[in-house]
Amino acid sequence: MSSDLFNEIVQDLNAGRGFQDIFDMIYTKLRGEMPCNRMGVALYDPARDTLALHSCRSDGPLLLKEGYVSLLQASSLEPLLRTGEPRIIPDLAAYLASHPKSEATKLMVREGMLSSLSLPLIARGNPFGVLFLSSRERNAYTPEHARLTRTLAGQISVALERSLLVEELRTSKEYLENILQNSADAIVIVDQRDLIRSWNQGAERMFGWPASAILGQSIEILIPEDLRESAELARIREVVERDGYIQGLETVRISRDGRHLTVSITSTAIRDREGKIVGRSAILRDMTRVKRLQADLVRTQSLAVVGELAATVAHEIKNPLAGISGAIQVIADAIPKDDARREIVSEILAQVRRLDETVRDLLVFARPWTPEPQPTDLVELIDRVSRIIRQQERMKTVSMKKQSPASLVLQADPRLLQEVLFNILQNAVDALPHGGSIRILVEESPAEAVVRVIDTGTGISPEHLPRLFSPFFTTKTRGTGLGLAISRRMIEAHGGRVEIDSELGVGTEVRITLPRETPALPPFPGKGA
Repeated sequence: MSSDLFNEIVQDLNAGRGFQDIFDMIYTKLRGEMPCNRMGVALYDPARDTLALHSCRSDGPLLLKEGYVSLLQASSLEPLLRTGEPRIIPDLAAYLASHPKSEATKLMVREGMLSSLSLPLIARGNPFGVLFLSSRERNAYTPEHARLTRTLAGQISVALERSLLVEELRTSKEYLENILQNSADAIVIVDQRDLIRSWNQGAERMFGWPASAILGQSIEILIPEDLRESAELARIREVVERDGYIQGLETVRISRDGRHLTVSITSTAIRDREGKIVGRSAILRDMTRVKRLQADLVRTQSLAVVGELAATVAHEIKNPLAGISGAIQVIADAIPKDDARREIVSEILAQVRRLDETVRDLLVFARPWTPEPQPTDLVELIDRVSRIIRQQERMKTVSMKKQSPASLVLQADPRLLQEVLFNILQNAVDALPHGGSIRILVEESPAEAVVRVIDTGTGISPEHLPRLFSPFFTTKTRGTGLGLAISRRMIEAHGGRVEIDSELGVGTEVRITLPRETPALPPFPGKGA
């Protein structure tokens, strides 16, 4: 091998070229120096005791290709790796005749190769592969070729080992980056000036900011104004610099569209080689849904207790109430029509009827039942309820418009949905004492149907919004405060949800979301059994 080829290999190694580039260069140059129609490199895997073809080049078609794997044990190459001595096969056809089970030799002969030179690749004293040179001529290789190519094998060993280490580092880097980027949690890195330096896809999904728009900005862009004023960020920085980390801090952050998210933060100090803190990493987990589920669980447990109590109270009150109503009616019938006492008795009867309505609502709220889903046209059901609502006197000053598909069929209990729709629309009418408008929007997707009822009424105070679905809570002068609680539970029995947004003096939007197919659910408090 000429010194020029050797020097070129060394220069390419020092230049940091990849193994495949160096391998191709060696193959091209080597063909002008010695017999070489084919060159290949196989890697040894001691754990599996196998040789796997890593790279190969030929001046003709390749049958023995990259990825070919053979067992080393009891093969003719085993002594080569054990002793570190090269092997020359002067006649591959004759060798195949004496070793008919050698699949690799069979493929090489079919490629037209008639002789070969194999050299072990040694790295830090340990064999880790084999270099194969092949020729289309018999007796092409001599011991002198083997001696000259030992240096070549050593340089290939250096290039291949370095390439494998670089590839392993690149693979590990890509693997870690994929984990960080594809994490469902937001992973953010900030420097000592609290500027965002890394922003993964989980952060993009959670907060709505693409990395291109937020990198380089202060992390304070995610912190609500009240927490900025209370210097929360400074306290986090202080703890992380003192202890090295802060774990499970539950706080609030803001998304790009202004939503407040409850998050759990784990932040860790990032240090340079000298141990100096140069920044912080933070993993933020969105706890908003978890908190909502926890609140729903508490609410469900509370409602179960209230339901049991309500059923007991309702049953205890119902019969005496019927007796009182009957007795007062008898008294009323005995009083002359022009007697002033008759008006007092009539008022008593009205209050008894109001109590009776409350008792009936309590029984509806407390009695177990199971929805009976059937094909139900939601649009037709809304039209039916709207016709009933429009018959009220107050609707003369209220406009009601509907925007929907011609039909939307889902699996639901029509009796229960009708009761919910009537309750929601009646509430919208009640919110318009001086007139206004009600819009009903029906939207659909393959999995869900959404009914939006939007009014231009008085709206609801912010302090009242969290309590709207609580039993017995009402902002009306009359009513039991059970209507929305019952409606919500009826919708939840279908696997859906009810949400309310409102602004005082502007109006209210109620969203009813229903699955197209009602899931099988346990019995749920409501009417009927």
